[in-house]
Amino acid sequence: MIVMRTIWLASLILLAVPAAALTAQQTDSPAPAPPPPKSSSTLITAEDIERVGSSVANAYDVVQLLRPRWLRRRHEVLNLPGVTAGDTGMPEFSVFVNDHEMGGLNYLRSVPAEQVYTLRFLSMNEVGARYGPTSGPGIVITLK
Repeated sequence: MIVMRTIWLASLILLAVPAAALTAQQTDSPAPAPPPPKSSSTLITAEDIERVGSSVANAYDVVQLLRPRWLRRRHEVLNLPGVTAGDTGMPEFSVFVNDHEMGGLNYLRSVPAEQVYTLRFLSMNEVGARYGPTSGPGIVITLK
């Protein structure tokens, strides 16, 4: 009895597999486009930039308006009184476009907001893992 059930089950599986393969082949529709990225604490999307519209001129303005925390130095976040960036040895930001380091935060001022698809904040460790050793955190720009 067990042998009969096993044979019957195996034959059903063999019949079902080709039918599923044929169904998959008959639907030659293209795969749907991936959804646009969603905003997060480490990502600014083109949709976010469109929402703020004409109140921003460049990528620096976008970051300053939408994610000002990205621009704060570590001592400001920790509220250490009387400490400046030079005192803490806080590293500077690096800005990357198309996987090339373009400079520091001032480079963001040269990128028109309407050309930006996404801005992504990377910690110093993430920058090091992706681009090699650097002196600080980074912002990656993806252009339209």
